[in-house]
Amino acid sequence: LVQKYFPLESAVFASLYSGSGDGKIKEILSAYDEVILFSYSAPLEQRIDRIIKKKVHRIPPRPAANHRVNVAEHILKHLTHCGLLEETKSGDNSIKSQFVHGENEDNRSGSERVLIHPGAGSKDKLWPISNFMKVEKILRSDGMGPEFILGPADFFLKTALITAESHQRRVHTLFDLTALLALLKGAGGFIGNDAGISHLAAFLGIPTVAVFGPSDPQRWHPVGAAVKIVRPDIDCAPCFETEKPICKEKICLTLTAPETVMDAFYQVYSHSDLSS
Repeated sequence: LVQKYFPLESAVFASLYSGSGDGKIKEILSAYDEVILFSYSAPLEQRIDRIIKKKVHRIPPRPAANHRVNVAEHILKHLTHCGLLEETKSGDNSIKSQFVHGENEDNRSGSERVLIHPGAGSKDKLWPISNFMKVEKILRSDGMGPEFILGPADFFLKTALITAESHQRRVHTLFDLTALLALLKGAGGFIGNDAGISHLAAFLGIPTVAVFGPSDPQRWHPVGAAVKIVRPDIDCAPCFETEKPICKEKICLTLTAPETVMDAFYQVYSHSDLSS
């Protein structure tokens, strides 16, 4: 679906927030018939509209924190409302019914290759790296081919992965989304945190396990044909998007054992349970 992307933090795009808009930004945006803007900012929408004089669809990036609707479903609903997607004849407009049609056959060639992503956009969502290394050890003993992937925000984890016992460990450090996509397409399974890469893996049809902690799985669970969410059954409610400070203990993460994650993984990997 994505043919080209531009870094939002670049000087060209940063000019959109200064009020003027770089001449280059007009050249980039004018190449498109319509713009989908995921933002809460009406002034930003008006600024883009003035620059390119084309239809701008502004969509709130997520529903209100107290609205327990999956974020992907929220976006799909807005895209349909904007007329960018058609209503289905069946009346079922859920993202799973429209876009998830079973496992990606391209993944079968790398069925024993399991990608592990121990990072996330927030350190509060990180399952201990030691647990991911235990998962890797179990996978390897089971004859699987586990490999770690790290994005630019995850490089601080690399030191922990380079140990005396890491001579067999393969770690991919990625800077480019296209390289990430190519790597995912060759994988037979994926294990990660509540992070963007987990969503991409699930959407590609890769059997995916996502370890959740302080964020709400009902709002943020990845959508795919073979997805399992792992989170302990505890009394405290998800607090990541609330005003309540996240506790230091983070029992919502530390109570999850590597064995629990492996049980969930083999459920989706063996196709015995394709529910999300």
